[in-house]
Amino acid sequence: MDWLPVITTFIIGSCVGSFLNVLIYRLPREESIWSPRSHCPHCNKTIPWYRNIPLVSFFIQNGKCAECDASISWQYPLVEIINGCVWAVCFYIFIPLQAGLTAMFSSVLITLAWIDYKTMMIPLSLIITGICIIVISVFAGLLVWQMVFWGAFAGVLIPLAMMGLTYLFTRRQGMGWGDIQLGLILGAWLGPWFMMIALFLAALFGILAWISISIINGFDRNRPLPPHDRFDQYDLRSCRK
Repeated sequence: MDWLPVITTFIIGSCVGSFLNVLIYRLPREESIWSPRSHCPHCNKTIPWYRNIPLVSFFIQNGKCAECDASISWQYPLVEIINGCVWAVCFYIFIPLQAGLTAMFSSVLITLAWIDYKTMMIPLSLIITGICIIVISVFAGLLVWQMVFWGAFAGVLIPLAMMGLTYLFTRRQGMGWGDIQLGLILGAWLGPWFMMIALFLAALFGILAWISISIINGFDRNRPLPPHDRFDQYDLRSCRK
């Protein structure tokens, strides 16, 4: 096995992951993703390029700002590693065009998942980006438009039905409208059958996570997933972008 292409795509993916960290930090705050340059929110010092190298800078600096010694969140290397691995796997398995589009769509999902976990928000700009990648994939012949249509239909209709049933029995909104938008692009990408499997697994793991949290922290029928204290703790001090 030739490891050079795998290592190369991992490095490229980790660099893209560094940009994903910018999106994760700035999109919920409605800040520009282009300016200002990356800076430490503690001392507000601009981070030079040689101290902003994906993975390398974090470990060389022991996870701290080189200027003020403030801690840098483990989110940054973790997102870079995950995205690098995803890109390496995509380019190892698929032909270049399919690999590139799959890797980009996966990066969108990683960003959406992380923002949703930290803020319980799903930025519309990322949904639109996902739609653009899907449209390009259809024109490139990688996705069949009929499957895209029915997958999107399933991705919207099933969560809407779940939301309606939840409200009918509990008088509470079980999920947000951002989840419906996420179901739209995820269903369009996966197709109807895989989307139904994905929804089943999501519901199953969600129930298991809720039960586990309830065992540890006590039963609370109004507890959201992710736990609401994640949203309360999402402050500027834990990020570097």
